[in-house]
Amino acid sequence: MIQIKGLHKWFGANHVLRGLDLEVKTGEALVVIGRSGCGKSVLLKNIMGIMEPDEGTVIIDGVDIFSLSSRELDEFRLKLGMLFQGAALFDSLNVRENVGFSLYEHTQLPPHVISEKAKEKLALVGLKGIEEQMPSELSGGMKKRVGLARAICNEPNIILYDEPTTGLDPIMADGINELIAQMHKKLQVTSVTVTHDLKSAYKIADRIAMLYEGKIIGLGTPEEIKNTGDPIIRQFITGSAVGPITE
Repeated sequence: MIQIKGLHKWFGANHVLRGLDLEVKTGEALVVIGRSGCGKSVLLKNIMGIMEPDEGTVIIDGVDIFSLSSRELDEFRLKLGMLFQGAALFDSLNVRENVGFSLYEHTQLPPHVISEKAKEKLALVGLKGIEEQMPSELSGGMKKRVGLARAICNEPNIILYDEPTTGLDPIMADGINELIAQMHKKLQVTSVTVTHDLKSAYKIADRIAMLYEGKIIGLGTPEEIKNTGDPIIRQFITGSAVGPITE
């Protein structure tokens, strides 16, 4: 479903992605782990097409997304849903308007149809009857659920999750992990999640990839990652201060 080849991204002198290669199988839940600031969110933004690589290609469902015009890319993005870190809801819009935002902006669907779709997706994530509430009235966990409802409102083939459990207490975080796993099974989508939360990774992943120094240095099932002999991956998953990762 997703093929990433030779991806490079610089921010000034900071070479964040350094020839990254990664393939995501159709229908799988892939989780990318790595330290804070290692480029996980940058990778997601390149897949989403909201940030362009300096070198390399991102091919989604056979389409090189950076060969598309701006209009074509906007239309193509309707195949993708994204749960942003912190949910990133629009404070001035109510829940219904937030959930249906991409459909209001990029389709000709009548407002009442979009409203029904928003209600349906909110019900899927366990939130009924809150369509007219404002983001300021919601808890952190509810905001994440609304963000997920927005990500699935246009019924995408691919869902991207940027640190979905950040800022949540352990019980709320586990609830979001359960919800992500349920959505994956119900909707039969391909998903890519970036996180440094290993509990989350082990719970929702079919495969886990480790991002380190701009490249994927390991890829395997959760069990294979847990039992890895790679010293860098082992240091990260055990949280040890002693090892090859020194900064």
